[in-house]
Amino acid sequence: MKLEEGKRYDFFVERKVKVGDSTYFLLTGPGGVKCLLREKYYKHYGIQVESIINCRVDKINCRGEIFLEPENPHYREGEEYDFLVTGRDVRINESGELMPVLLVKDKFNIELVVPLSIIGPYNADADDYIRLKIRRITKGRIFFIDPENHKKSNSIDENAEYDFMISDRIRGMDGKDYFIVYDNANNKYSVPVDPYAYYGLEKGKTFRGRYLKYHDTGQYKIEPLNPYYEEGNTYEFELLSVNDMPDRSDKILLVGDKYGLKHKVLVPFDYKPAEKPVFKVEKIRKGWPLLVPV
Repeated sequence: MKLEEGKRYDFFVERKVKVGDSTYFLLTGPGGVKCLLREKYYKHYGIQVESIINCRVDKINCRGEIFLEPENPHYREGEEYDFLVTGRDVRINESGELMPVLLVKDKFNIELVVPLSIIGPYNADADDYIRLKIRRITKGRIFFIDPENHKKSNSIDENAEYDFMISDRIRGMDGKDYFIVYDNANNKYSVPVDPYAYYGLEKGKTFRGRYLKYHDTGQYKIEPLNPYYEEGNTYEFELLSVNDMPDRSDKILLVGDKYGLKHKVLVPFDYKPAEKPVFKVEKIRKGWPLLVPV
């Protein structure tokens, strides 16, 4: 049975598996399809081994990898719920704009942010709770606004490199830190801090970067150039471990580089890695090189 994006299916939780430094749930779905679900995003869901969970198929990429979003035990997208108000703050949105927000907590005691612009009548002095509609749930986290669509500019060459200046670092709508960056035309963007932590990016510095390939929605993001790797080049690594994929169709190798960084590499099941395997950088996304066998 072939799974379809956007549809929901029941999955059996077989066991937990380790892939590199990460822990996953090994799931079996319709037709015996095997999928991995990263544990850290769903610790508050109470997922148990040998239980059945319902999941939405969020994405199936070009390599056939299936990305799932399990059903939240308390909340549903499109429904309204009461949330405890804990304070106010200013956060950055996907366009790099500062937004005043209300801070709330859900039943799991997880802090969430709500743009004040979407909130109706609310008395901050009298109301401890506010009723809000959930727009989406991604990686176990609740969001009250839909993803933004950024329209493509005709002046942008996706293959060219551009200079960007980091003007600030601020907390985002998802609770993670982002850099506010500007290009030479004074257009503003946001770049997540965590994926590029080893790049040495800091407030006040400039960096070279590219615009990522546009998605169907027209959304795009900035990809700072990797200081260690270039697309199309080959590099030698140290083999650290070999892990079979759940359906034994492929293997995942954990390799280390001379900079002390670890990388996961998807290879065919019959691939026999050397102690010092050589891989080609097919592309770089979110700070990390996608490595493929030469």
